[in-house]
Amino acid sequence: MNVSVIGFGHIGSVISSVLSSKGCKVTGIDLNLNLVNEFKNGNSPISEPNLQDIISSSLNSKNLTITDTYDSIRSSEVVIITVGTPLNPDNEADLSGLKKCCDDIEPYLRSGQLVILKSTVPPGVTRNIVEKSLNKNKDIDVVFSPERLAEGNAIIEFQTLPIVIGGKSNKASLKASKFWKKWLNVKTIIVNNYETAEMVKLASNAWIDLNIALANDLARLTDKLDFKIDILEAINAANSLKKGSGYINILSPSNGVGGYCLTKDPLFLYSLGKNNGLELNTIKAGRITNDVMPEHSSNRIITYAKSFGKKLNDFKIAILGASFKSDSGDIRNSPVIPFIQNIKGKGINKISVFDPLVTESDKSKLGFYLNSSLEQSIKDVDCIAFMTGHKQFKDLSLNYLNKLSKPGCLIFDGRRYFSKNEIQNILSLGMNYRGVGRCI
Repeated sequence: MNVSVIGFGHIGSVISSVLSSKGCKVTGIDLNLNLVNEFKNGNSPISEPNLQDIISSSLNSKNLTITDTYDSIRSSEVVIITVGTPLNPDNEADLSGLKKCCDDIEPYLRSGQLVILKSTVPPGVTRNIVEKSLNKNKDIDVVFSPERLAEGNAIIEFQTLPIVIGGKSNKASLKASKFWKKWLNVKTIIVNNYETAEMVKLASNAWIDLNIALANDLARLTDKLDFKIDILEAINAANSLKKGSGYINILSPSNGVGGYCLTKDPLFLYSLGKNNGLELNTIKAGRITNDVMPEHSSNRIITYAKSFGKKLNDFKIAILGASFKSDSGDIRNSPVIPFIQNIKGKGINKISVFDPLVTESDKSKLGFYLNSSLEQSIKDVDCIAFMTGHKQFKDLSLNYLNKLSKPGCLIFDGRRYFSKNEIQNILSLGMNYRGVGRCI
């Protein structure tokens, strides 16, 4: 089967790599020639475990072609659209790229083809923009199938998660279901229409964002109270309560929420509500809370430094992790970036940042220098801030950290989630510890 995937970013490259590895003839299409060439040259600009290896193998086997032209669409049975839909200045979905894509590919399409939209959009977009654009002179089977993959685990999840389908017709939905089952052997969930499928992705990410916001609010409160409350211990105990068909499931607090989806998708919902005369207060509250966490984290460190009489202009800090997520090098909307801006604004300028997972192409986008040496990063520092929980960071010996850093060094736990025993070991070495909601 011939498949064209339009948009070779994080999602498009994952879809293309997996389908081509299973024997499907895939053409990945992206108008960004630099991105195309980096993949072809074996230098993946996208941080996703095993992605480049699979792409290189599929390129060698001729099951995958990457190009900047649309010619392959003419001979494809299935066309998958994964172009980006970022926020515009009004916090609504910027659909200009999607509209242009539809206009560009329409001349290449023929009646009877299956077009699957996986770009995240508000309800109504597939019907009012994609279907209308592609069906002007043809009968195209259009389907919306939301992308629900998590960075760092996308290749595995794409082959295991159920795939939601909302089609132009029952025929179109069944055709898409047959396609996904044949090549991925996964469960498919056919819903009534485009709009229901479009709401699935937005509802999922709103739940995640709000759940994390609840954990972050609880952690911020814990940090203010004059009691020794470990919020992770409290959340773990709270999650033992059965409610309905499942259990309470409060997620973990951290130094902030980042990434491409969680920072924008809830705002799609919020703007959709406002445009329909509704104030979706919970959605707004979740974004507000999660956006303050980088400042909350920096304030925890500043308060510590001042309480020990340390001068901020002499205070040296090593930041471990620049990405927004553990075991991923993805820096999109990383909360580490505003965290660094915040501590600089408060007077701490002796900063070293280390993250071995950030790709070379992303390093120039950070706005600060990434140290290539862990040892140089933490040598003689007053604070080591764990802003991600990369496995490499979790494997670090506390004795090693203590030996290289200054006496009494602060270990700040932004997303490392040290256990109680580890925290006791930190303290027994003469080091100090602070975390997000970890008042121990």
